[in-house]
Amino acid sequence: MANKGEVTVKWLGHSSFLIALNDTVKIVTDPFDSTVGYPAPDESADVCMISHDHFDHNCVSVVKGDPEVVKGTGEKEAKGIKFKGVGSFHDDTGGSQRGENTIWIFELGGIKFGHVGDLGIALDDSQVKEMGAVDVLFVPIGGFYTIDSATASKVVDSLNPKVVIPMHYKTPFLGDNFPLAGVDEFLKGKEEVVKVGSNSVSFSKENLPGKTTVYVLEYKR
Repeated sequence: MANKGEVTVKWLGHSSFLIALNDTVKIVTDPFDSTVGYPAPDESADVCMISHDHFDHNCVSVVKGDPEVVKGTGEKEAKGIKFKGVGSFHDDTGGSQRGENTIWIFELGGIKFGHVGDLGIALDDSQVKEMGAVDVLFVPIGGFYTIDSATASKVVDSLNPKVVIPMHYKTPFLGDNFPLAGVDEFLKGKEEVVKVGSNSVSFSKENLPGKTTVYVLEYKR
């Protein structure tokens, strides 16, 4: 059911996205409550994917449609889609500060997606191997609570995805309790950058770029 067609990615703010295949399968990642600063996501989904249990990533109650919840490491399946949860840490001290974090790998529309949640340290070789080839990578870049732009660039280099979508960075909507860096630092030196000018972008397996390209989505209420 999830092997063909166009996949639309809509940024809901922070690390939350609606990933939809032809409006037939809808996945929401890391939903948050409105205390984050963005309005809480107002979307229906078939699956809700959670990277870790912090309020700005696990607010399943805001997602409409009674979605199946996918969380934790290992092989999962929901709505006919197979998900792989790869273990990682939310900090660079083995989880002692902020706990564990799940990296999610799944395929939709023939495109392999990777959402690394609140990754707090660069990937090691075993994680890269377990993740495998990734077409579209969602990566935090804002630092402080997660990896910063320099480490995010190392993560991108280690996976060599076709598309990179930055997340978890400072915007005018994000509350003052999130002292994150903006997107510009991450973009420095990047040769292939597309500023979409919208909060959504669509991909098919056939139209993925041949060279790693950063797609910057513009959050809109």
